[in-house]
Amino acid sequence: MADLLARLGNRIRTLRKKRGWTQVEMAERVGIDRSFLADVERGKRNVSILNLDLMAKGLKVSLSQLFSRL
Repeated sequence: MADLLARLGNRIRTLRKKRGWTQVEMAERVGIDRSFLADVERGKRNVSILNLDLMAKGLKVSLSQLFSRL
């Protein structure tokens, strides 16, 4: 499970950086705490589907796109 969380976090980080956003910018756009986002990106949080949906919408991707290539 830790490997899946790490891969998901890396995917979120990659999509965020592709848009040129800092963690602070993304957290503000999505409405989550920056430290929470940092933990997700490091694979340290088992994030809920609701928060994943918020992140996907903020990144302008579908949930299926967020999980693609994991």
